[in-house]
Amino acid sequence: MKLVITTPEMLEDIVRSSPDSAIQEFYSKKELAKTKKKHYTIKETALELKVSTLTVRNYIDRGILKAFKIGNRILITNESLEKAMNEVKSSRYKR
Repeated sequence: MKLVITTPEMLEDIVRSSPDSAIQEFYSKKELAKTKKKHYTIKETALELKVSTLTVRNYIDRGILKAFKIGNRILITNESLEKAMNEVKSSRYKR
């Protein structure tokens, strides 16, 4: 363990700059993850939404989730999944 002797002003600068840099790093990683297009399979979507795979297929049939097919695989974009999550949550409480 090292003993570092600093002035109160230096210590104050260190304490103020540490959370700022951590917050900036967090948001830059978050933006990078958003810009990267990710495609989910039906199983991955079911796990994300915490529903069964049959429910995900019903969401696709109803048009709640937008999906596309490549070969035999059905893929759902990250944007479509996020949009559907917001719509499903809000439609649950409408009466």
